[in-house]
Amino acid sequence: MSEVRRISDALKIRASHQGNEIAHDGITRAITFAEWDREADEVGGGLAAAGLQPGDRVFLPISNAHAVEMAIAVFAVFRAGGIACPINTRLSPAEITDFAELTGPRWCITDVPEAVAGLSLAGCWHVDAMPRNIAALPDQSILDPEADAEILGTSGTTGRIKGVVVSHPDLMKGVTGTNMDRSRSTLNALPLTGSGGNLGIVMLPARGGAKAITQPKFDPKGFLDLVREKKPELVYLVPSMLRLILDHPDVADYDFAGVKYLMTGTAPLPHDSVVRALALWPRVRMRNSYGMSEGGIGVGTTTREQVLKPGCVGKLPPHMQLRDEQGNVITETGVVGEIYGFQKHARRYWNDPEATAASFIGGWTRTGDLGFIDGDGDLIMAGRSKELIIRGGYNITPLEIETVLHRHPAVQQAAVVGIDHPVLGEDIGAAVTLRPGAAADEAAIIAFCREHLADNKVPRTLLVLPEMPLNPNGKILKKALKPVIEHEAEARRTRRAG
Repeated sequence: MSEVRRISDALKIRASHQGNEIAHDGITRAITFAEWDREADEVGGGLAAAGLQPGDRVFLPISNAHAVEMAIAVFAVFRAGGIACPINTRLSPAEITDFAELTGPRWCITDVPEAVAGLSLAGCWHVDAMPRNIAALPDQSILDPEADAEILGTSGTTGRIKGVVVSHPDLMKGVTGTNMDRSRSTLNALPLTGSGGNLGIVMLPARGGAKAITQPKFDPKGFLDLVREKKPELVYLVPSMLRLILDHPDVADYDFAGVKYLMTGTAPLPHDSVVRALALWPRVRMRNSYGMSEGGIGVGTTTREQVLKPGCVGKLPPHMQLRDEQGNVITETGVVGEIYGFQKHARRYWNDPEATAASFIGGWTRTGDLGFIDGDGDLIMAGRSKELIIRGGYNITPLEIETVLHRHPAVQQAAVVGIDHPVLGEDIGAAVTLRPGAAADEAAIIAFCREHLADNKVPRTLLVLPEMPLNPNGKILKKALKPVIEHEAEARRTRRAG
């Protein structure tokens, strides 16, 4: 094959030039470019033999414990002509069901079969027993290079999960498959079901010839040991992971020898984390990036001076703009506006034209994030216009948690806010009032939340109040609630520390 029409074609070119080099290292298992290419063909043919038709969605709830299998499954779906639908295995069964109802998958490959037991599927396989039939592999030259490739689950800015559609031309941006310059090896612990882990790490070896190393489940000491053992050139950590590593008692024993770059992103980066990291590893070039699942947004710092500037994510590139509430472009320094990003191959929300029309406008993506340009021409993040909570790099909307709280039989009113957290950046705080005559304590309500929400969406601090602060229109004043909940959360941390 010489023509590169899809990123799965680029993998085949890589396999012909770098066949014996490691593409993905999942710690418990590693795979070469040649093995990845061959297994993608085998499983792609197996899916086709089972009856997969071009455009069929394939559900992929696969944890990082099977990072290599995730890479095989995604590219097998591409080779079969299907649409890959990765979904985080930490979501609750209800959330996984919601995403399945949205995307309508006929097929599934997973390492958590119990999470999809209630779904109506034409075929479902464990990652250890994926279907294989290379003889049934479709002719790659007849597959549509303009087709949809993936649907990535995201909370977006409303309660229910959305699906961001990524096309094959989108994935091919900047990829030729013929450039044999080796890029660096990257160590990470990002979930391979999200945009950073999927579009970044899963695609990385095919895109640029790099080796992707994925920790099966993040823990600070284990990650530090992997830095020492694997000697990656680039380390990628979301800010909460970096914070946990910096706080580890043995961190000073690890000199990050051989690491050239420390990349971070997906959530606000605390300034003291930057200062501490650069003091520990002065030779490492630290970079802070900003992006989003909806696409069009991609920027990062390039200098030490930028990363040391609180809130800085680098120079505002030509494909990004700041706009005021009327949609007018802001060019003045120091003026806060909403961040927009342009994308040649615009994304959309799957089966949600209303949300698509609101967020994707003429190729431009509305982010809901606020920022301004400083005197150096750098983009400085200034908070979010929406109430999105970013907890440890995960986007969480208050509405989805409030919806569950309101389902509790004793709860009358519920409000959820993001509260400051020294490690996660933000944590989830909640307040409720009870129905007249009803009785429930914090423990019972949180236990109810654990039954219906992913563990990272369960409020860590919940107050049962006699009444909510309300504005004249009867709406809950979340700005008044936030400091009250933050004070309680801090008091509890102090008591635990004592």
